[in-house]
Amino acid sequence: MLIVGARGHAIEILQCLPHVAEADSLYFFDDVTPDLEPLLFGKYPVLRSLDQVPALFRQDPAFVLGLGGGHLRQRLADKFRGLGGQLQSVVASSAQLGQHEVELGAGLNIMHHTFVANATRLGEGTLLNAGAAVHHNVVVGNYCEISPGARLLGGCQLNDLVMVGANATVLPRLKVGVGAKIGAGAVVIQDVPAGATVVGVPGRIVRRPVAAE
Repeated sequence: MLIVGARGHAIEILQCLPHVAEADSLYFFDDVTPDLEPLLFGKYPVLRSLDQVPALFRQDPAFVLGLGGGHLRQRLADKFRGLGGQLQSVVASSAQLGQHEVELGAGLNIMHHTFVANATRLGEGTLLNAGAAVHHNVVVGNYCEISPGARLLGGCQLNDLVMVGANATVLPRLKVGVGAKIGAGAVVIQDVPAGATVVGVPGRIVRRPVAAE
């Protein structure tokens, strides 16, 4: 298996893959960080060029996303699929997932001590970080990033590429538009337009998308 990324979030992903991490077939990929050692933690090979990837995928096409940022995750998912890879999800052993009407897209990162209730949907490539909670009837779009401790309350809807900051809360039945950003600790009390930024308690919109000319 290949973890795309070799710093930050990628090394937390390693903690969610205990059985894979014990094997000799786990690799990381990073072609942007100049000072990485060839073996991460002295054990796991780090591929530094896209030219190395197809040969690995012929042996094992599985890859997972090991970095944050919805746009970047989406772009790299497409790139590595194009090299022959198959996007996989990572679900930590301590995550609590509902047993009824839970729809999980491909390529998720569901980290330790997260909560996902019944009757929920998580779209492709979404990152649900440590301690975050997704309550009943919540819909989360593709390639969203839900930061540690964030709470999505019953019936709220997040469109694609939304970022919710650490310990932020989206109140029930609200809608958050494509590409919106919710600041750390904010409490969202009204619908959020696409591309807007919300901060504070109660949440206020401090940046709106620029209207197309």
